[in-house]
Amino acid sequence: MVETGQWAVALHIAVAAASGVVFLVAQPARPARLQDYRGPMAALGGWAYWVTRPVLGAARVLRLSPAAVSGGGVALSVAAGVLAGLGAFGWAGVALLWGSAADLLDGELARSTGTSSRAGAFLDSNLDRVSEFAVLSGLGFVLHPERAGVVCAVGALAASFMVSYARARGEGLGVACPPFGLERPHRMALLIFSLLAATFLSARAAAELLTYACGTVALGAGLTALGRMVIIHQLLRRGGEPSPGWRETPPRAAP
Repeated sequence: MVETGQWAVALHIAVAAASGVVFLVAQPARPARLQDYRGPMAALGGWAYWVTRPVLGAARVLRLSPAAVSGGGVALSVAAGVLAGLGAFGWAGVALLWGSAADLLDGELARSTGTSSRAGAFLDSNLDRVSEFAVLSGLGFVLHPERAGVVCAVGALAASFMVSYARARGEGLGVACPPFGLERPHRMALLIFSLLAATFLSARAAAELLTYACGTVALGAGLTALGRMVIIHQLLRRGGEPSPGWRETPPRAAP
């Protein structure tokens, strides 16, 4: 399974490199959903939306519902967690890659077909948490009994859930927190690249890489959750929404 996983990863890298060149030459318009992103994540997101357009078209032709695409995505992510737990890092990375692609496509499919709904958004958000739980649980399992690896995986899982909870709780209280920090797209990209790279490493080196990846997610997501709690708390105290220039002038707490 390790060797076939390496071939699968190599094939995906070759396709990604070729399509990346075409993407840079074509320079398609950036989707509206990526307007808040800057730097590498904006470029990576733009490429991901562009390269998955044929899949989106196929989903329309087959009349797949956004819920069906979401279900397929979470199934792939759960499979990625199982494969990671078995040490098949190459196949785990590929499965997580396509599971994350499905997470992009379900929203685009809903918007393009006029089927967006609050029920769909609720389902999608919950399935995202299932996906993260599956992947990080698989990593925690395969890194056992190395204490550092397990602690980092558990920390990454807890911090990722706190990022989502802080946002959901803030929105439930009527406050929209501006996007910043290590959000889900960043976390998924880091885990995908780490799994894809791990398949070409020795068992020890792969474990070290995945431990560092989980540790980075734990630290980055933890700081993001803390930042969201501070900002949302301040916004609730002053009873207002974030100003357009909040990045330059953070909201101050009411006296």
